[in-house]
Amino acid sequence: METLTIELKKAKGLALLEDLEALNIIKIVRKKTPPKPPMKLSDMFAGSISIEEGERLKKHSQEIRDEWERDI
Repeated sequence: METLTIELKKAKGLALLEDLEALNIIKIVRKKTPPKPPMKLSDMFAGSISIEEGERLKKHSQEIRDEWERDI
């Protein structure tokens, strides 16, 4: 027996292959693909805000922290 890899171009192709399998002419062997590793949040959000916006956010965060350090 020979094993072939087939690239389906249309959904009808899979239906035809399943019909051939039902007639015991072929056997469909599905490859198990390993799961993708989860994406890191830093990669997911990289570039979502501009450098200038990031600097303003960093400055504002520091100002807020400084307010908490004041004696009331």
